[in-house]
Amino acid sequence: MEIPRLILKELQQSFTKIAEKDRQIDRAEFKKALGLKDEYFADRLFSIFDKDNSGYIQIDEFLITVESLVFTTTEEKLKFAYQLHDINGDDSIDKAEIAHLIAASLNENNLTFKPEQINDLVDILFLEADSDSTGEISFAEFKSLISKFPDLIEAMTVSPVSWLRPHKASSPAVYTQEKKRSTKSYIKHYIQNNWVKLAFLTLYIAVNLFLFFGAVERYANLGANVYVQIARGCGATLNFNGALILIPMMRHFMTWLRKSSLNNYLPIDESIEFHKLVGQVMFALAVVHTLAHFLNYTTLPTPFIESLFGTKAGLSGFLLLLVFTIMWVTAQAPIRKGGKFTLFYIAHMGYGLWFILALIHGPVFWQWVLFPLLGFVIELVIRWRTTKEATFVVNASLLPSKVLGLEVQRPTSFNYQPGDYLFIKCPSISKFEWHPFTISSAPETLDILSLHIRATGSWTGKLYQLFRQHREEWIRSGSSQTEQRVPVYLDGPYGTPSTHIFESKYAVLIGAGIGVTPFASILKSILYRNQHHSSNINLEKVHFYWLNREQKAFEWFIELLSQIEAEDTNKLFDINLYLTGAQQKSDMKSSTLFVAMDLMHSQTQVDLITGLKSRTKTGRPDWDNIFRDLAKQHAPHKVDVFFCGPPGLSSQLKSLCTKYGFGYRKENF
Repeated sequence: MEIPRLILKELQQSFTKIAEKDRQIDRAEFKKALGLKDEYFADRLFSIFDKDNSGYIQIDEFLITVESLVFTTTEEKLKFAYQLHDINGDDSIDKAEIAHLIAASLNENNLTFKPEQINDLVDILFLEADSDSTGEISFAEFKSLISKFPDLIEAMTVSPVSWLRPHKASSPAVYTQEKKRSTKSYIKHYIQNNWVKLAFLTLYIAVNLFLFFGAVERYANLGANVYVQIARGCGATLNFNGALILIPMMRHFMTWLRKSSLNNYLPIDESIEFHKLVGQVMFALAVVHTLAHFLNYTTLPTPFIESLFGTKAGLSGFLLLLVFTIMWVTAQAPIRKGGKFTLFYIAHMGYGLWFILALIHGPVFWQWVLFPLLGFVIELVIRWRTTKEATFVVNASLLPSKVLGLEVQRPTSFNYQPGDYLFIKCPSISKFEWHPFTISSAPETLDILSLHIRATGSWTGKLYQLFRQHREEWIRSGSSQTEQRVPVYLDGPYGTPSTHIFESKYAVLIGAGIGVTPFASILKSILYRNQHHSSNINLEKVHFYWLNREQKAFEWFIELLSQIEAEDTNKLFDINLYLTGAQQKSDMKSSTLFVAMDLMHSQTQVDLITGLKSRTKTGRPDWDNIFRDLAKQHAPHKVDVFFCGPPGLSSQLKSLCTKYGFGYRKENF
């Protein structure tokens, strides 16, 4: 049977792309094309394609092998998988060959097991597969073993040719078609989840339009030209936005609102995003306002330069735009998140100068900003009073993936809720920089509070190095003290969306990487309240999902998860761990490893990746299936999802929450 034209065309394109100019594929190119890390798999598969053992794969060899692998029986495909295991080609697999394959699979999946663990996997696999106790696995025994795991049969029979075909990115069209089929339901759920934000944005836009066109009409009636009308319209909206931009930055005020009944009618979870929105609107208005005045100056008999620099309004307006431009440029994500946070921080301190210039420039601006500015001054006084006294780091742990675990002496007046965050300043690094981090300890822990900080930027990198140096000095000195007392200052605590979990009946907590930190505090507090039969807990089921790229990253909170498994007598928690840096089970290169791990888990109830009872899944979660199951499981009740992690995953989860009618809250500070 010939290869269908579409598949043939795709594979020819793949060959051309891999082979490049010399029109042939060498071993290194083949390994890279299949995304292989281990030499064993690369060599075994390459030898199948390289028919003449020349060390290169020609186009004719490629297509002949493709045809033999694609159009064959399931039996033949299983034999191909068997050949991958049979290293010496003697039509039997011994323990050494299985051990070699498992070691290669571990390398492919970025997993590290101890030698004795690998031996245990080999032994348990042979115990299950070697039915005649010969010490070797025949093809019949191999086939019998795989048949006990139906989900792996497909993996074993998927040809490696599929790995060479161009991977089509998940098309949004599929999801769009699903949305079209239930557009009415989708819109309904979207409004239910976002009505507060939508109402607030509508009001915000309406007020801006009212002020702008009101000023335009007023100056048109006075006979002003169109440039002045536009400038005054922008000025009126700048007065409003200039007062509004301060309010989301009143962290104590926002935390108080979050605890009040007004929380249900204000988009407090979006306060920082709203601050950014107002900033963008203000900068756009400021540019248009300035350009309109410039154009108006060209219509006046007074020279342009004299109008600009010879008047209080012109000079103060020019300086305002200059200060604002510096603040706006340095606040953009590439600078703020690109290792130049200090530049952003220093430039943003220019807000004081901006307000002084705005009060000089706008004759009525003081009327708009009086109360917000007074409130902000009170906020600064509160921060100053609560951050005067230093506290100390009493212990520091250097954790995998450059994560720093800090235990800080808890001030007596520092009362917080699970999921709250704080700002921390370390004078040993910088005397003026404050950085926000979620508190990972539970409020019920009275003497210390803990933080888990990943070294990803300039300041966090310096903090990690500081405590690494302290640890090295402590080891060299042979001191019995666990950690030198490093002074730090704390500003907070401040509330987050996760605080609302205790109002939920069915909650889903999803943390990606270090984004698990707020949920560590919440899980500890839920466990404590559940054990002490606290009345202020409404939860009946907590589904916890934690995604990590690296195996060792689970060590950050493995003790907590182990404690939950041991003490969760009411079956309140459902723990789900995903190792996204590993391949899914549906992969021929990893199937034998995962079969052995499944057998080990069923026998010992211990997961080799984490040491927990909960089985760690590999690959990325299928969120659509997961949410569908959760919706069925808890129908007709509402499910609330709480997330902390990267924006891309947040967008996906938010769309699915809208699709299934789940509540959605994302950590954002």
